Amino acid sequence: MLKTAPTRAVLIAWSIAVTALTGLSGSQGIASADPQEAGAPPGQQHSHEGLTWPPQVRGSTNAVVHSNIEQENKDRAIAGARMDRLEQKAKTHREANRALGNRSTRITVIDREDKTTGKKTTQLVFFSRDKNATVEVDFDNEQIQTVRSIPAWEYQPEITDEEATEAAELARTYFLNQGFAKAGSMIAYSILTYKPRASKPAGAGFFDTRVLYVSFHQHHDAPPEFAAWVDLTNQLILKTWQPQ
Repeated sequence: MLKTAPTRAVLIAWSIAVTALTGLSGSQGIASADPQEAGAPPGQQHSHEGLTWPPQVRGSTNAVVHSNIEQENKDRAIAGARMDRLEQKAKTHREANRALGNRSTRITVIDREDKTTGKKTTQLVFFSRDKNATVEVDFDNEQIQTVRSIPAWEYQPEITDEEATEAAELARTYFLNQGFAKAGSMIAYSILTYKPRASKPAGAGFFDTRVLYVSFHQHHDAPPEFAAWVDLTNQLILKTWQPQ
């Protein structure tokens, strides 16, 4: 799921989850995390025993449920249309288009307001696979002001749902081709990887390409049974893991 206003500190803390497991098969050069760290936390459960649903004012009757799903869908559509509009402007802007190249992924839009002046600005964030760089396009009243290109090894934004799905399918196909038929029905989780502690300089920055760690589980709180390091830039499986 996209975040509306991620900070680099949060992204780095999230991505650092993938480090330091040994005994992996496949190509050399990528250390991994404890695969269990890739799993989603168990869902929370709450008891509503003895409560009226929907909640009602004491003494009232015939409460009517009003769902906000319709409004959420409208808000999502409006936000999506806005991002489409900003992306189109970026791709027709000479400097931004050059920075993005032919293969880029729109990551998120960030709105900011200067607390002193009240001025509002917008930043559209991409990851360019052509350039292996994070591209930040700053808008003022939907007019492009600045374009920044940051090397992948220095900073990468959080992955999108589409990138997570793409990496999971590449990894799933690999395991199916290796004869692990049950990988076809397992739950897959993807996170952005961070440089291994064994690298030089130790654990400094991200990888030079867009690399995701994908783990496969029987259910959402089960330990992983397979894992793969997937290079989306080059569409390669870099390393795999399965219990010995």
